[in-house]
Amino acid sequence: MKLSSSSAACCAVAALLLASFCSVNAFYVTTTAPKATSSQVVLNAKVIRVCQSPGCRDDGSQSTLDCLTALAAPGCQVMKGGCVSLCGSGPVVEILPDGEDVMTISSVKRKKVKGDVLISLLDELSGEDTDISSSMRQRLIMGYELSIEAKAAYEAKDYQTAVQLYEEAIQIGRNPAMALEEARSSLGSNHDSIKGINWLVDSFRNSCRARLALKDIDGARRDAFAATVFSQNMDADSHVCLAEVCRASSDTLGELQATKAAIEQYHRLEDEYSKPLPGKDAVARAEAAKIKNNASTIKRELGFRLVKMERELKASS
Repeated sequence: MKLSSSSAACCAVAALLLASFCSVNAFYVTTTAPKATSSQVVLNAKVIRVCQSPGCRDDGSQSTLDCLTALAAPGCQVMKGGCVSLCGSGPVVEILPDGEDVMTISSVKRKKVKGDVLISLLDELSGEDTDISSSMRQRLIMGYELSIEAKAAYEAKDYQTAVQLYEEAIQIGRNPAMALEEARSSLGSNHDSIKGINWLVDSFRNSCRARLALKDIDGARRDAFAATVFSQNMDADSHVCLAEVCRASSDTLGELQATKAAIEQYHRLEDEYSKPLPGKDAVARAEAAKIKNNASTIKRELGFRLVKMERELKASS
């Protein structure tokens, strides 16, 4: 599949960063973060709602939501849903047909959507409009599943295994993931492409930190640059990763630039999740408050670090 000029440019820049190093300062001079766009439902598309009630979350609905967000075919709008009174049968997924008013149509509900049931649902949702080949879809699923294994190794602090698994996941799944996002865009979907490749950004970030633990500074820098590029500079924690790499390599100026970029993105999150949520349930409001408070806390901590670095640079000049 041929990528658009914007996606091709993103891949080209990412490939360049992965193949060679550039200074962190130069990176922030030559790249800028795009403006965030508001999210709204596309009516002429399948709407997939994953229940996020406490019972379904206990049954693993967050993993189901993440998987569908990453792998669902073009024309599918994946979002969080509320309780549908099927407690004990989670994760529960609602599917609304094409072109129907999401406020009035009765939805089709699927129970226990995880494991083989989840893979079957993905196959069912991928039809003639997927615009990516079946072999690419299989590679995408394989890459995503490897990233889950890698994350488990990372959380267990088995960093060597995590790095190896993340390398495989990225190598196998990167191109199919970008092709899927391009297919989604070509259908005019408002699917948030940054969320759609979150698993790829997470893979780069975790691989970066695993490499730092293994004292592989060059590899960590490569992964941190890739995380910022694939997130279109809008993922705050990717900038924090890059700041951590700079600190490990005694690059105070680079750390300063990365920290400023992270603070800017955490400020954006604060603003985004401070907005009123009319019509949203208590779970959605609580989650928004949690994200906002977390962003505020980290931004404040980074602010202290920023002041210290500015003093250090001033004293050394």
